Amino acid sequence: MKNNFFNIAIGLLAFGTAGCSDFLNEYSQDLVTAKSVTDLNELLIGDVYLRSHTVERGMSAGTMAFVNMLDDDINTTGTDASKGNVGDQAWDRVVSLMFGFFTWQQDVRYNFTHTVTQDDATTWNTLYTRINHANNIIDIIDDMPRNTDEEKMMYHRVKGEAHFARAQFYFALANLYGKPYDPDSATVTLNVSLKLTSHVEHDKNKDTQFERASAAAVYESIVNDLRIAEEQLTISPQNPRFRLHRASAEAAALLLSRTLLYMQRWEEAEATAKRVIESKNFTLSGTSDFQINVPFLTPSNREIIFSQGANNVAAENTRTSLSGNPGDYCVSRELYDLYEDGDMRKVAFFSVNAQSDSIRFMQKYERGLKLNHISDAFLLRLSEAYLNHAEACSMQPGKETDANQSMKTLRTQRIPYYTHTDLTGEELVNEVRNERRRELCFEGHRWFDLRRYAVNKRQPLAKNVVHVFNAFSESNSFLSSHLYVLPAGDPSFTFAIPKSVVEFDKIPMADNLREKRSEIKPDPVPPVFPEDEEENGDNNSDSSDQS
Repeated sequence: MKNNFFNIAIGLLAFGTAGCSDFLNEYSQDLVTAKSVTDLNELLIGDVYLRSHTVERGMSAGTMAFVNMLDDDINTTGTDASKGNVGDQAWDRVVSLMFGFFTWQQDVRYNFTHTVTQDDATTWNTLYTRINHANNIIDIIDDMPRNTDEEKMMYHRVKGEAHFARAQFYFALANLYGKPYDPDSATVTLNVSLKLTSHVEHDKNKDTQFERASAAAVYESIVNDLRIAEEQLTISPQNPRFRLHRASAEAAALLLSRTLLYMQRWEEAEATAKRVIESKNFTLSGTSDFQINVPFLTPSNREIIFSQGANNVAAENTRTSLSGNPGDYCVSRELYDLYEDGDMRKVAFFSVNAQSDSIRFMQKYERGLKLNHISDAFLLRLSEAYLNHAEACSMQPGKETDANQSMKTLRTQRIPYYTHTDLTGEELVNEVRNERRRELCFEGHRWFDLRRYAVNKRQPLAKNVVHVFNAFSESNSFLSSHLYVLPAGDPSFTFAIPKSVVEFDKIPMADNLREKRSEIKPDPVPPVFPEDEEENGDNNSDSSDQS
């Protein structure tokens, strides 16, 4: 069966739980014919791009709404006994519900008490649905009439944007549900299902309808889409009025440089990032743009290149997202301590919560708005181009001077009176990675970066991620602390394929195996006997205090 569709309620590759006949009935009822590039432009706006908005309650199991709670930049907040031990409303509304994600459980759906489950397929379903709509546009746009100059220019833009969106969605899926890209094994490592056509494929006699493509195939598709997008959007540049939420040539080039970086194709990543840096349409913010209690990433920020989708770390309810209040999430001390004194990002983005002495995430994004224009997962901005360029150069012999120059340019705009010191070798690579962590925190990068650093051929980084899960009662009283560790290279750095997807076919799709995650119990404190105290004196007293 092969059909082209214009306005489909849900893409087949969303892998819903309905039977095949239900899918086909739904399609036939929703069939609408596109007659112009204007029609396809409307489809692009309404059904391909993700809506930009602020969520009410913070991070969740929604579309890419959990990506910033997985890494080493975040933790949960306990209590200070001297200030009471009552937790925030965020515990019941957000933190308890997201226990499975935050502690990298084998089955992420369960809350802390295993009494509530959430859907683990929202991201998969949403992105594949929108990929299907992008496929529809790509399949038929060349057949649309282009009689006027306006139609010709719209044709190039819509075609470019459809390829860009498909690439960005596949990039997210590939890095959630596929192992990190390793050039040595990419041709055999399973990634996600690759669907690049709009027709519905179904054979009732087949036991398996959907298969996972190799990492090499998925990434090459992303690269190909982004090259087409950059070419088309160069022919017909994006209207500056719409640049925030519609892709441009710079957006395509920036995401391409990131993809090539992940693939460890250093020379290509360097050249592509340089094209973005040399664009006249975007400029870095300066030190004066970082102000206490003033949002930094707003629609008027001149270094933002593109954004789509929700913001989940700057919730509308300011008490349910990285507030540092007891019972909520907080910023890890490790991240906070990476910033040197005088770095404007440190004073603008973070503060110490007086109730807990934990670090709260402040004004990097707008808060409390019905419509937040900047996503925490699908954001592209100019500073990343400098970091991509610096990293690509740091990995190539003879390019260390170029890497240092990009670092200097960026840091001069973040630290007043900055004095740069050139670095080389491993020290340079480590500093580029640290700067990436500082600059792009809570923008959906760190989890993916930790994964790819582990398979880096030049300078691998094996790092454990440690989370403390502080538990509270239904009445928001502190209960207990639980320590979880995700060892470097653990299978749980890759998400399991959603259960509804795995079970869709008669022969289940191959899944990603994840290990059960148990909390780490502290070693018992050895008993101290009176004779030991007399023999060892103050040393035992100190040891007892520390434990």
